[in-house]
Amino acid sequence: MRRNFTLTGLVAALALAAAGCGTGTPAAAARPTANPVTIWHEAAQCVRDHGVPDFPDPVVDAQGRGHLPDGVQPPPDSVIQACQPILNQLPPADRPGGPQNDPAMMERFAQCMRAHGIQDWPDPNANGEFPLPPSIANNVKRGPRSSQIQAAWHGPCKQYDPSGNIGVVPA
Repeated sequence: MRRNFTLTGLVAALALAAAGCGTGTPAAAARPTANPVTIWHEAAQCVRDHGVPDFPDPVVDAQGRGHLPDGVQPPPDSVIQACQPILNQLPPADRPGGPQNDPAMMERFAQCMRAHGIQDWPDPNANGEFPLPPSIANNVKRGPRSSQIQAAWHGPCKQYDPSGNIGVVPA
């Protein structure tokens, strides 16, 4: 029998790991044309490749949510950290785990980023993603503005990203 839940435990751990180590950054954007089944299977393969060889492939429902058999344990934190970017390829609305980002909180996140020196930070779009202009997208991980962006994101603005699942897309 299969549990009727999304990979809540796994993804909650992924979200916590991302919040704690900075892996849930804007560079991990959704691939809008990617097949959710492919992404879920890539994530399961990643878990296997990182030391959990018997981790099962999820069954993906019509809504794009993965379901695991009863009793599957979340992988270790190091594996979760390594595989988080794969699940971040799902559109934010299809990502499993903790609470989805509240639109009001996302708006406050954008305001906070602007208030902390990232004046060109956009408001969220209708899909709940932030369409980043090249001036930000090209500087998130490296570049002259990366330290400023990371300091705002993981500093004062982190309070507005409680799920650790803020999604970004190219503008």
